[in-house]
Amino acid sequence: MGDNAGVRVTVNGVRLYFDVEGCGLAVRDGDMAAKPTLVLLHGGPGADHSLFKPEFSAMAGDAQVVYLDQRGSGRSDRGDPVTWTWDQWADDVAGFCRVLGIETPVLVGTSGGGRVAVACAVRHPDLACGLVLDSTLFGPGSLDDSLEVFERRGGPEAREAAARFFGGDPSPDAAAAWVEHALPLYGSASDGDIAARAARVRANPEVLRRFRRGECGPLEVTADDIGAVACPVLILAGEDDPAAPLAAARRALSSARHQALRFYVFPGVGHGVVRQASSQAFALLRDFLREVPANPGADALTAVHPGTPKGG
Repeated sequence: MGDNAGVRVTVNGVRLYFDVEGCGLAVRDGDMAAKPTLVLLHGGPGADHSLFKPEFSAMAGDAQVVYLDQRGSGRSDRGDPVTWTWDQWADDVAGFCRVLGIETPVLVGTSGGGRVAVACAVRHPDLACGLVLDSTLFGPGSLDDSLEVFERRGGPEAREAAARFFGGDPSPDAAAAWVEHALPLYGSASDGDIAARAARVRANPEVLRRFRRGECGPLEVTADDIGAVACPVLILAGEDDPAAPLAAARRALSSARHQALRFYVFPGVGHGVVRQASSQAFALLRDFLREVPANPGADALTAVHPGTPKGG
């Protein structure tokens, strides 16, 4: 019954499930005015759009919010597993927007969804008018940074468990150690609903397994990737994020050539900034929506140096 709440549309040979919150046209000064469109891209890989709910309901007054389950994930068709790649997911986003007539959306990607957003912007440079990257992994060479965060927050046991997991150890013992020692450190110390969120996700574990075997392609976003993006970019990073470590992001972005880049660091926040610091993140997003150009070819934003959002 719940599956009927959204809609499916055929894109690149698969049916993709999506849900919409907020109208696209609003009455303004006696006329109908278009609001910006946010297309939300989940991570996992292999999770679903439910990770964005209920927080993004707060943005429905400012934008039309489109929740998308990527191929192989959630309530969308699985398709051929060989198509579970960042490039195919990126092409699906572009095809999805074409089919629905969504012009110049802002692509919002969390975790692996940020990798999809960047790939989409590079492969389809005329599509998005802006990117928002939340807890996106930057590289190259982020593994040591990640393990250092796990150890800082959870000690040697957490570091070892993470090293085994990221190293591709398929044993039940490694999986149990990951769940016990490392996975709880994804969020902040006050983030207590990870288990509840995970329970409601309609995940496809086969996608994650292919990703761990390296069959989805490289996850890390590089300085060259960001430099190839034509539209403005807003990056949100948690200071205590072990999965997308801040040190790796700072290193990559310090050498990125992009004239419209905004980078904010959130103290005391782990993986998933919007989930853990919603009010601050949405304040930055609203500012971003007011300032992004109407299309990717318009004048770019003024560059903003990496910083910390006001109010901590």
